Amino acid sequence: MNLVTKRKFSLRLIAAASVLALVAAACGDDKDQEDSASSTPGSTETTVAPDNGGFPALVEPVKGGRLQMAMNDNIDCYNGLSYYGVSWSLFYFMARGLYGYPNTIQSPETDTIQADLAADMPTVSDDGLTYSVTLREGLTFPDGSAVDSEDVKATFDYILDPNIQCATGGPPASGYYGVIEGASEHIDALTADPTAASSISGISVVDPLTVEFKLNKVDGSFTRALAMGWSFIRPSDTAHEITETAPAFVGPYHISNYETDTSLTIDREPSWAANVAAGVPELANENNIDGIDLAIGVTDETQLQQLKDNEIDITFDGSAPSGSDVPLILTDPAYEGRAFSTADAAVDYGVFRTDKAPFNNVALRQAVNWALDRNNIAKIIGGEFSRSPWSEILSSNLLVGSDDPEGTVYSYDPAMAQELVDGSGEAGPIKIKLIHFQDAPAPEVAASIKENLDAVGFDVELEGVSADAFYGVLADPTSDYDIGMAAWGQDYSDAITFYGPLLTCPDGTPTGSNYGQFCDADFDAAVNEINAMPAGAERTEAFADLSVSTMRDKAPWWPITNRRKVSFVSERVGNYVWGPGKQFYFATYFIKG
Repeated sequence: MNLVTKRKFSLRLIAAASVLALVAAACGDDKDQEDSASSTPGSTETTVAPDNGGFPALVEPVKGGRLQMAMNDNIDCYNGLSYYGVSWSLFYFMARGLYGYPNTIQSPETDTIQADLAADMPTVSDDGLTYSVTLREGLTFPDGSAVDSEDVKATFDYILDPNIQCATGGPPASGYYGVIEGASEHIDALTADPTAASSISGISVVDPLTVEFKLNKVDGSFTRALAMGWSFIRPSDTAHEITETAPAFVGPYHISNYETDTSLTIDREPSWAANVAAGVPELANENNIDGIDLAIGVTDETQLQQLKDNEIDITFDGSAPSGSDVPLILTDPAYEGRAFSTADAAVDYGVFRTDKAPFNNVALRQAVNWALDRNNIAKIIGGEFSRSPWSEILSSNLLVGSDDPEGTVYSYDPAMAQELVDGSGEAGPIKIKLIHFQDAPAPEVAASIKENLDAVGFDVELEGVSADAFYGVLADPTSDYDIGMAAWGQDYSDAITFYGPLLTCPDGTPTGSNYGQFCDADFDAAVNEINAMPAGAERTEAFADLSVSTMRDKAPWWPITNRRKVSFVSERVGNYVWGPGKQFYFATYFIKG
């Protein structure tokens, strides 16, 4: 997913500034929750639980109160189709699809799919090409109308309509749904004629509660595509049009007001209780807050001061703290129990426009990778609390046990970079344009990169782009740039969530988030072969090996850093946790009395 930097939100994408995602539902059984909870509701106990990801031990929550959040730059949309991770966080909290994930950061539960609106896990045919899903009985939308299989089919027709997407590209850009028979044809038809009466042929209504998905090839992770943050079910009569907020959906909360680029308000959904009665998972210690108030356009400096003064509870885009403020906050005893540095599953990386000179030359792509002083960049962003130098495609959690678990396929070697530039056949200095987010620390990072590249034979022009437009510019093949700073976090814990959206080129057409237009038939064949494997150690190892060999031999990216999440919250927030699955686990939070 895309991330906004500064740890910027995850488009489950991310750029020099960055963004990621979140989910809801049941997290283990009630006993697990009781064992980790204080006996006093709303207790302010801050003992760090070794099994709680470095966050304070969970306590019994109290109900009520509103979460106050702020962000600087806005994301592209709040209609549920954004690829920014923070959008997924909100919609995992508010809305429900066929499948989802528990509200826990504990492994393996955090990455275990559960049935939400579906009555059970899908029935899969022996050949792995047909998935049959049955809905729970008695589900209703907010207006009281029943949820049926027609709504499920229509939802996927809707989310794969290319004409209603936000700047980050949404579901069509992800590439996850091309495995459904007729999905690519549906996208192509609507691209050619937005008014076409198109529907995905591989999704069929069997009966009012049963829908069938037919695949064109075996995909060991297809159920994950049905559990993504934008795959919540909409009514079948939802108009295919661009909207600022989402159409009706099943869930515990809804957006009650949105003032463009100013504020967003989330409140409880009155119809939710009926759906819980129909069996949709909800634990007693979830969905504690009455709503969320998000202020948009608040500067980084103001957010940091507001957090220190407990005037806001959370910085939604990760704006505060950033840069040199990170170690100051994390080492200040006054903020013990409020400031955290925890594991992420995301990377900051750079895009090469591989479809044109000069970076259709692999030697020059390798030269950039050798030229970068990634240690210095990591220090600029916040040091060891938030980043570590990294030169692999996959994040560190997906490279455990590989030949390069530390992400060091490239190191800082200006002499090697200069040698590759000199031998490239390109007359120097080689003029290139680097685009980056406008917000700190991206400009400072970009300046450091320019210094590194100018020193080995490039002549780098810098251009800042606002966060709401950045990924649209990055994705447009007519845009005038050669390299761009981005960021990406896993959509779920599997390497296909990096390779599929970002680097594949099915039928010679780059997937929507393959910003650099990287097309390599051998690479695609390797990805498809591994993706047909079932989940397990063999699949994980094969994908990890592919990261090492691809970066070494093809260098489709210039990876920069492996990310950690820096959190700073107010004294009011109870049961705060953050994890790469849903990012913000809003369903577990509560406001202390």
